[in-house]
Amino acid sequence: MARSHFTLAALVVSAVPDFDPARVTPIASGIDADYESALVTDHAGRAVIVRLPTSRDTEQSLSHELRALEILTAGVRSRLGFELPTVCGRAPMGNTFGLVFDVLPGDPLHLGDLIAGTVVPESIGRAIASIHELPANLVSDAGLSYVSATAAQQRARDTVERAVATNMLPAELETRWSRAVVDTRIWQFEPTVIHGSLGVANFLFGNDSVSAIQGWGALHVGDPALDMMWLTNAEETAGDEAFHAYQQVRLSSADPSVRRRAVLYSELEIAKWLLHGVREKNTEIVEDANSMMERLVATIEAEPVNSVGVGTEPIMTVTDVERMLDVAPPARD
Repeated sequence: MARSHFTLAALVVSAVPDFDPARVTPIASGIDADYESALVTDHAGRAVIVRLPTSRDTEQSLSHELRALEILTAGVRSRLGFELPTVCGRAPMGNTFGLVFDVLPGDPLHLGDLIAGTVVPESIGRAIASIHELPANLVSDAGLSYVSATAAQQRARDTVERAVATNMLPAELETRWSRAVVDTRIWQFEPTVIHGSLGVANFLFGNDSVSAIQGWGALHVGDPALDMMWLTNAEETAGDEAFHAYQQVRLSSADPSVRRRAVLYSELEIAKWLLHGVREKNTEIVEDANSMMERLVATIEAEPVNSVGVGTEPIMTVTDVERMLDVAPPARD
């Protein structure tokens, strides 16, 4: 049963010393939609956000986020070009607990805000790259999970095999996905620190750049493409700019197949939705997944090249490579 706003305000009082609530505003959008959340303001004008788990899964995520934010110390945060959440209090609530966060700067980002030619796509790409540039041992040595390239490939393969077993996949998708998950060429990557559940709702945007990224409950070392898959739903040119900016930061660490895997992961979300519907015996979900697969088939039939395959793209010229890397050609005699 949902708790009252007064209960959430009381949790803040018990978690944050000398906090005297004056106003409580419920939050039910973005990452807060998974929690009982509220914006609580005190009489001095200080504002905080309180989040209370609604399930075992969200409780684990909140616990994981608390641990992740402890790992992301001030020194680590100084290497990023944006702010991260700060926990200013914790308090028990029945058989669970709530966390209180200082309010982060910036406005919520929406997918439609990724407009080609603006500062948004570039800032998004650079922000994600800065996460992936953090030392992997920072996270793995702290006991958070490490997913190798081989394990990531096997997870994708398992998803496809279970989806195929439903006998509901269109032939085009069965072929496309089955080939992609066994093609070792696109799974040759170095695991990096990743946010792990990154989407447009995690970003806050300032005047001309990403001001903050929130929701760190899935931080681990794994496939960087997981943090990029949501970008495949952006307008294509804006997505191009975001991926380009990302690769500009990563340079020698750049993964030539990161976008292919990002596209694949995005498509496999449909397979997971189908499997969820089958597991729950929910015909509405199954029908929705089937409709999504039909639309995807129509989309990939219009592709000039297979966006999750390799070896079919036009070969890049020297000029193309120089443009991609923003490297001026050598002077000629």
